[in-house]
Amino acid sequence: CWALTTWLPSPAAAQEGGSLDDLFSDEILDVKASEATGLPAAAPWATFLKSEAVRIGGSISSSISATATWNNPWNGTASLWSPDSSNLKPSLSGLLYFDARPDDSFRVYGSFKTRWPFRSTVAGLADPTVPVSVPTIHIFELFSDFQQGDRLSFRFGKATVKWGVGYFFSPADIINLEPINLFDPEAQREGPVQFRLTMPFGPSMSMLSAYALFDERNPDWSTTALAAKIELVAGKYEIGLSGYYRQDTAERAALTLAGPLGDFDVFAEAVISRGSSKTFYSISAVPPYVQASTPSDHRTTVYPSGTIGLLYNNQSSRFTTIVQYYFNGEGYSNAERDAAYAILQPMLANPSTPELVRAALQMAAKGFALGSGRHYGALSMTRSGIFDTERDVDLSILGLWNLSDSSGLVRPSITWKLADRISLGAALLFVFGEEKSEYAVLSGGNPASLTLTLSAGSGRF
Repeated sequence: CWALTTWLPSPAAAQEGGSLDDLFSDEILDVKASEATGLPAAAPWATFLKSEAVRIGGSISSSISATATWNNPWNGTASLWSPDSSNLKPSLSGLLYFDARPDDSFRVYGSFKTRWPFRSTVAGLADPTVPVSVPTIHIFELFSDFQQGDRLSFRFGKATVKWGVGYFFSPADIINLEPINLFDPEAQREGPVQFRLTMPFGPSMSMLSAYALFDERNPDWSTTALAAKIELVAGKYEIGLSGYYRQDTAERAALTLAGPLGDFDVFAEAVISRGSSKTFYSISAVPPYVQASTPSDHRTTVYPSGTIGLLYNNQSSRFTTIVQYYFNGEGYSNAERDAAYAILQPMLANPSTPELVRAALQMAAKGFALGSGRHYGALSMTRSGIFDTERDVDLSILGLWNLSDSSGLVRPSITWKLADRISLGAALLFVFGEEKSEYAVLSGGNPASLTLTLSAGSGRF
C-alpha cells in the first residue's frame, strides 16, 4: 500500500507547521536600505561572512517499521488478525554537508546523501550484461556563491530552487527535479544544475533572479531552460512574478502571493502554461491500444492552473492546520476519464487478453490515473505536545482528495516520545474511491494499512 506514494500526484501529510516565513523562505536576508541614498546599507551576500574553518554537519534518520495491509477491509470477510500482507522495513539514511566561506564574497556548499543498503547493483559500463556493485552515495547539492560589486550575486552548481509558495501543490514550480513528497511536504527537493543571477532593487529590498537550468540527461540548447522571477514586498505581502521557457517543452508564467489574512496565512499561485512536460495517454480498443504523448504533441496547447491555501498556527496551543485547493489544468475531463476506463476495465477483466497487452494496459491505467483530476483538495491538522510533558504525544491527521472523481486517502497518526531520540509512532492509512478513480487505480483498490514505527537515534549534528 505504501507504493501508493510513488504514484500520487502531489503531497500531503503536514508535519508540525510554522509561519509562512518558515515554510516559504529561501535565503531570507535582513538588509536595511540607506535613507539618504535608497541603496542597501549592506549587500545581501555580506551575510556570507568569512570563516577560517569549514563548517561540517548533517543529519541521520533511523527507524524500523512494521506494516500490515488489508486489501479490501470493507467486504465483510477481512479479519483484523489476518492481514493480506505484512512487511518489516528497517530504514537508515544520512546526509552530510560542508559549508566553506574563505572570504566574505565567496561560498562553496555541498551535501551528500546515502541510504541503506549502502550498495546497489547496476549494469556495467563496459559490458551491460555484467552487473556491477556501486555505493549508494548521491551528490544532492554542490554549488558556489560569489558576487560582483555591490548588487550582483551569482550561483553556479546543483541546488534546490524555491520557486512557488504552495505547500501540498505547487503548479508554479516545475524547476525542481523531485515532486513534493506526499508524507513530508517540507522535505528539501533535489534541484537542477543552474547558473543564477540575483539582484536586489528598490527601498523595500525587492529581488530579481534569473536562471539558466541545464538538463542532466541531455544537455543541449533545446533542453536548457531559462527562468526569471521578480519578488516584490507590498506591505505585509510578498508577491512573485515569474516566467519560464524551454524550447522543447513549455513557456510558463506565474503569479504568487503569500502573507497574513487575519489569524491565517494565505498562499496562492496562478499559472498559465503553453505546452507541458506531462505524458498524456490515449486508450483504444484496437492495436496499438495505448498511445503516450510527447511534449511536441501538445507544445502549443494552453493549460491554466492555480492553487490557494490557508495556514493557521496557534503556538500557545501547539495546533497547526493547513488546507489547500488546487485546480489542475493538465488533468482530464470527466468524459475523457470515463471513456478511457470504459475500454481499459473490460480488457483487463477479460482472461483472454494477452499478458503483454495486459501489462501494457495496467501501466497505462496507472499512468493515466496519475494527476488525472482537475480539482484537488488537501487538509492537515497537527496537535503537538498534548500533555505538555517531557514524554509527550503528538496527533495528526492528513486528507488528500481528487475532487473530480471523489477518491483520496485519510491518514491519522500518533507519535509518542518514549525517551530522548526514541519515539514510537502508529499510522492508519485508508484509501477510498470507485474502481476507476485515481486513488483506487494507483493503490489497487481500497486498501487499509496499519504501520508501527520505532524511530531511534535520528537527529541533526
